[in-house]
Amino acid sequence: MTEVTVLAPNGGRRFIGKYMVQSVLGEGARGVVYAGVDPDIQRPVAIKTIHSHLLGTSAGDDLLERFSREARAAGRVLHANLVTIFDFLLEDGVPYLVMERVRSVTLKDHCKASSLLSLDDIHSILNQMLAGLSAIHAAGIVHRDLKPANVMLAEDDTVKLTDFGIARLTSMEATNAGMIGTPSYMSPEQMMGHPVDARADIYATGVMLYELLTGRKPYPGGGMEAMFNAVQNETPVLPSVLVPEIPPALDAVVMKAMQIDADKRYADAAEMRAAIDAALSGADPTTMIRVMPQVPASGSEATSGTMLTQISGQTLREVEHHLTSSMGPMGKVIARRVAGSARNAEEMIDAVLQDIPTQAEKDALRVKIQTALKTGGSVSSAGSASSAVSSTLPPEGVATLVKLLTPHLGPIAPVLVKRYAKTAAPLTDLGNELAAQNGDPDERRSFLNAAARIME
Repeated sequence: MTEVTVLAPNGGRRFIGKYMVQSVLGEGARGVVYAGVDPDIQRPVAIKTIHSHLLGTSAGDDLLERFSREARAAGRVLHANLVTIFDFLLEDGVPYLVMERVRSVTLKDHCKASSLLSLDDIHSILNQMLAGLSAIHAAGIVHRDLKPANVMLAEDDTVKLTDFGIARLTSMEATNAGMIGTPSYMSPEQMMGHPVDARADIYATGVMLYELLTGRKPYPGGGMEAMFNAVQNETPVLPSVLVPEIPPALDAVVMKAMQIDADKRYADAAEMRAAIDAALSGADPTTMIRVMPQVPASGSEATSGTMLTQISGQTLREVEHHLTSSMGPMGKVIARRVAGSARNAEEMIDAVLQDIPTQAEKDALRVKIQTALKTGGSVSSAGSASSAVSSTLPPEGVATLVKLLTPHLGPIAPVLVKRYAKTAAPLTDLGNELAAQNGDPDERRSFLNAAARIME
């Protein structure tokens, strides 16, 4: 039997399979990455795993099997812009990926460290990302978890994608631990728990391009529900409006990549890559983009005690509407920026009115914004599930439907139940509405069978 991980407190030899573990490269809520060595050829490797307690679900065996297939498929894809997978191990029910160890920083850390990027830098990063995506898509693999933390920038400026396939494995956390990571880069169909294809990665790439160009995410909401509602109901400010140095031709590329309807996005990575090349064909590659600081997001990412955590999304949108009617698209940017720092309503009002030119306009806007903040309700009162659910539906039945739906649709399930429970009654109608949101006939049938008892 192969030797499994031994974490010796005295710093002695440790092994995962045949691989000697030297140190911990990083550790998070989801798992650990070790620095190791292949003793047969003295090759440095990185060994990634997820915490064993995250595997203790009924769906674990099936997910592990699917992940194993994808990991082995990914291991057959060799490309300069992919972190190479050397081996896949399953020890005592815990999966380990043995992969290329790259001296690098993540795109996330790179952007934190630098406030200036050239158009040429951005062009190079996106070209290499899309080349890597083309390679895995050609092998039938969808990344599913594309975000700056999974994009590596090597010392020679080579871009390498990592963690492809891992999102499927970690999805088993959804029923027990809520949303995995940030929903900011998830396509709408992925949020809904629907089947995804390469166009889900195109969406995430569009979000990252937006972030590289502007220094902020297109939708600043923090939690799953906030993000889902924002994607469905809001239109991001165009990058060139936020950063005038950006060629307007890039606006069209970003917005097409982030279309809600997957059919309206680029069909594949090659098409998006060509569109970026065309958009930048006449631009000065040395143009520097000054990346602005991130706008604090709502929910867990927002600064504690700010107005962004105290008001509902609807209230914020009303404030944005009033400001944009007076000052154009920048009104939305200013509203969110101020909401992320102001500690009370008056502080927020004073800040957003600073750039209004005339006193008469300020006075009129002050009344409108005060009314919006006073009547709009806060997250604490407007966001409760009970207030959103039809009074004719039994709360315990609704809660059961959430529990039954989550394994099929993931963390978006509570959002959908809340939405449809506002109008659907009795529970039979609600259950049928929810079942219709799942595009897989077998999973839809499984949910309805499980829910039949409470829907009678």
